[in-house]
Amino acid sequence: MILVGRADEEELLNLMPERKGSLVTYFGYVRREANGKIVNEMQCNKKEDTERIMEDIEREIREKYDIEQVILYHTIGTVKVGELLAAVIVSSVHRDAGFEACRAGIDLIKEKEPVERIEQ
Repeated sequence: MILVGRADEEELLNLMPERKGSLVTYFGYVRREANGKIVNEMQCNKKEDTERIMEDIEREIREKYDIEQVILYHTIGTVKVGELLAAVIVSSVHRDAGFEACRAGIDLIKEKEPVERIEQ
């Protein structure tokens, strides 16, 4: 499942339909300092291909790891320090697959940058 917009942790967790074995989550928040600069907020803009990139990431994770469900999330709009920026939630029968898929999910989101981030 791909979500791009605004949600909080509880909303995202409630979207996981069935939990079998393990539920591994990653919630990423805006840091006060990034790339050697002080950050007050970030502006995350949806690009034309954001959803396609996120769908490609989801497909890659599903093909590579033995998981039941995956949610990939990225916030759009102004995000202040301490607010939720991105999330990956993975349901799997076995925890190892869940942890590996979750790590791969956030690494791929960061690598492929599905949104334009402007530090302010």
